[in-house]
Amino acid sequence: MKELSGKYGMKQSDIAKKLGITQASVSQYLSASRAGGTEVPDNFPKIKKYAVEISRRIADGEDKFEWYGVLCTACKDIRSDEAFCNMHTISSNLKGCDVCKKD
Repeated sequence: MKELSGKYGMKQSDIAKKLGITQASVSQYLSASRAGGTEVPDNFPKIKKYAVEISRRIADGEDKFEWYGVLCTACKDIRSDEAFCNMHTISSNLKGCDVCKKD
């Protein structure tokens, strides 16, 4: 969302429409009161790469059914990253979580 807001200058209301969420949710994500800020993208360049690609597609007006495919690929790729899985398990205090290992 920061990419859409900053680089592409999209309004929060426009971002919300494109993502199918409320403007209030966009505001909370942008202010880092939701989703814990930028720690994860900063520590996992793979996530940043996908975020940049998806943001570009959204800003270019691509239909959501086209960029959803990239989002699905990103989720599968990121979930297969053991380092990300370990970080998520620790940061979320999840014991015995195996979500990342499921297809």
